[in-house]
Amino acid sequence: MAEGVPWGEPDGDAGGGARDPARRERAERIRESFVVVPLLGMAAAVALAVFTILLDMALSWLVAESGAQDELSTTLQTLTDSANAVLGTAGPATLTVLGVVFSITLVALQMATGQLTPRVLYMFTRGWLAKLTLAVFLGTFVFTLVVRYAGGLLADDDTGTPFVPVSSTAVAMLLVGASLVAFVYFVDGTVKMMRPTTVLDRVGRETLRQIRALPRDTVPPPRKAAVAPLGEGGGDGHVRTVRSRSDSGVLVRVDTARLLRWAVKNDAFVRVLREAGDYVATGSPVLEVRSPRPPERLDRVAKAVRTGAERSTFQDPAFGVRQLVDIGVRALSPGVNDPTTAVQCIDRLQLLVEEFAQVPQGERVVRDRGGRVRAVVPLPQWEPLVELAFTELVLFSSGQPQVTRRLAAALDDIEAHVPEARRPALHRARGELRRVCARSMPEGLVEFAQTADHQGLGG
Repeated sequence: MAEGVPWGEPDGDAGGGARDPARRERAERIRESFVVVPLLGMAAAVALAVFTILLDMALSWLVAESGAQDELSTTLQTLTDSANAVLGTAGPATLTVLGVVFSITLVALQMATGQLTPRVLYMFTRGWLAKLTLAVFLGTFVFTLVVRYAGGLLADDDTGTPFVPVSSTAVAMLLVGASLVAFVYFVDGTVKMMRPTTVLDRVGRETLRQIRALPRDTVPPPRKAAVAPLGEGGGDGHVRTVRSRSDSGVLVRVDTARLLRWAVKNDAFVRVLREAGDYVATGSPVLEVRSPRPPERLDRVAKAVRTGAERSTFQDPAFGVRQLVDIGVRALSPGVNDPTTAVQCIDRLQLLVEEFAQVPQGERVVRDRGGRVRAVVPLPQWEPLVELAFTELVLFSSGQPQVTRRLAAALDDIEAHVPEARRPALHRARGELRRVCARSMPEGLVEFAQTADHQGLGG
């Protein structure tokens, strides 16, 4: 297994190739931030404005040196006035449109998440389309502002050379055009975000990617009392419990590269006690460390456990399943009463559960270059994930034959694709579905409601 590969990315055994964990961490932070990309766009706009100003200064100097300045004075004045008019209009108009569009979009997204689940709003902040659109709009505004300010300064200098912002105006027009194109794509993407099928597809694709990235180098989970390094036979040593030093929040990722470096330096073995998605309070136990000598700098290894304000699908595929279930349950509530959306959720859940059935059960192990186990990290387990995917939907499917029939088809299909050892969890879900149908359906429809149908009521 690749050394120090975060379990949100495929390791060498999974065929994905190892990636630098620090680079992966930075990429995730940029993706989750709604600030970095727009700020980079503004910085790029400033650099572009400086370049075009220098180019316009060179062109103006060439005109002055050619001796044709007097003959072209009228034309140059017309170009300067036109350019200033374009620059003076483009910037404020861009900023005004930006404010209106994003205000309306946020209201529309809030209404859409009210019909689905608030937990899908993070897709808007993680999506590149909104960040790039904001970067283009703000970049256009900053570019025109810098060019206008520089043009005013250069027009009042003592050299007598007129400053004609030809290239700056041309670039400003291109940026305005880019803003219009970005606006069209942004509106299109936002409208799609209001459609349940688009949200379900995005959640399903991201979760499927994380499930396929789960490591295949695992060991069976030990009993709670076991803390000895796997395969080392135990023995005497120093056992320490490391408590969280981060702010209280949800465990969003474990930096396995940091765990590995610290464990090798201290000749230690580390077990992560909490799973991704668990709420971790400041000061609560998060790691168990065993080493032949007293370990040093426990505060450094504690930083490997990262918390955040809310869950993320990165390193936490169960969160994607949670979102789909929440959308399905809300669709089955009396206030919404939308069984078709619940059926669409089950379509995606079946695919995810079938894919998860290919993942070995146990804990993920992190080895050093010599192949020695240095850390173990909890992974999602089969039975809890099946219960998460189907228990609530089965209970809320009461009186909805379209949903019960689709659930029956999903459970049958999954059972046909998994080994015998994993079928008891599916049998329990199927048994509860029978009881729900028997309690909620008229006697003549009980058998009908339990008949497997991939479309619910499609025939």
